[in-house]
Formats: sequence, C-alpha cells, structure tokens
Amino acid sequence: MQVERENIRQENTDTRRAGLIQATLRVIAKGGVRSATVRSISKEADVTQGLIRYYFKNKDELIAAAYESYMADLVRTADKASRGQKSAVRRLENFIRVSLEAPVTSHDSVSIWAGFFETLLHDTRMTASHKRSYDTLRLHLKMMIAEVFKETGRVVNDSELRRLSIAGNAILDGLWLEGGALASSFHDDELVEVGLESFSAFLGVDLRSPKTT
Repeated sequence: MQVERENIRQENTDTRRAGLIQATLRVIAKGGVRSATVRSISKEADVTQGLIRYYFKNKDELIAAAYESYMADLVRTADKASRGQKSAVRRLENFIRVSLEAPVTSHDSVSIWAGFFETLLHDTRMTASHKRSYDTLRLHLKMMIAEVFKETGRVVNDSELRRLSIAGNAILDGLWLEGGALASSFHDDELVEVGLESFSAFLGVDLRSPKTT
C-alpha cells in the first residue's frame, strides 16, 4: 500500500508540474519570457502563486523546465512519426520530414522558442537547459545516422558521426527557424525537399523515397 500511495503521489506531482509547464508556455507564446511572472502563470493555470512555489523553487526553474520540455516535445513528435519504418533510411527520412512540417515547423513553434532565446545567453540555468536540449537532438541524429550507415554497409568512426550529427542538427535548426518565421517564402514541401537533399549530399546516402509513377 505504501508503494501504491507513493506512486499515486508521484503521478499527481508529475501531472501538476506538467500543467504548470503548459501554462507557462502559453504565457510565453503570448508575450515572451518577460511576461511569464509567477502571477501571470498562476492566473493562466488557475492556481495560487504558492502552489507554483511548492512545485518549483523559483520562476527561473519553472522557465528552464518549460523550455526543456517544449524542445523535447518537438523531438518526440518527429521521432514518433519515424518509428513505424523498418528501414533506417526511411526512418531518418521521416524524421527530417516531420521536423520540417507543421506543427514542429510553424510560426507558433518558433514564436515560443524566440520568447526563450533572449535569456539563453545571459542565464546559466537556461544555458544548461539549452545544452541538454541540443544534446538530445544531436545524439538522436547521431544514432539515426549510425543506423543508416550500418544498413548501407558504410563504416564510420565516432568522431565522424559526431561531425555529421552537428552538421545535420545545424541544417534542421536553420530550416526550422526560417520556415517558422517566413512560412510564406517557401512553397509546399520546399523545406522538406531542401532538408532531404542536404542530408543526402553530406551523408552520401539518398534519403528521398523513390517516386511512384
């Protein structure tokens, strides 16, 4: 019974923290990080300010948790869409596609990220959170690239995989940022096509699905 009560308590804690994080993201989406005060977040979440302080030591801890959660959700969304593919090449292709399509690449998505960006270079907690988010995506790309090479019979060392994952992350970041900020500048599927062409070129593996006639 004690274990069951502890599990329920932890589940309730996780649910409450997740709700506060989502409320924080909604506030930031509307007015940026500066608008995310304990008062505005408590109003958005419809809870007392004391409850926020119970689950988070201070506002900065909540902001950092919201940023990390948000970026992790973007990676999970893209990864989930690629899991059903048996081929490593098709899994990476799908990961790139979903990463460069809505809702991952969108004005709202980039708007929330931009709200956080002003604090990344000046707040050590946010810098650490950003590093963890960056490492999550880069290491996931590194794993997927390694699986593609294994499937296609190419042998690469860890140093090369690291460089390729850094390059791949930079491509996705750049296209994601411009696609969200300037969506009307690109025609349908253009970002996906550029992303797949770029990855195919520097990996030396054609990631584009054969066109059916």
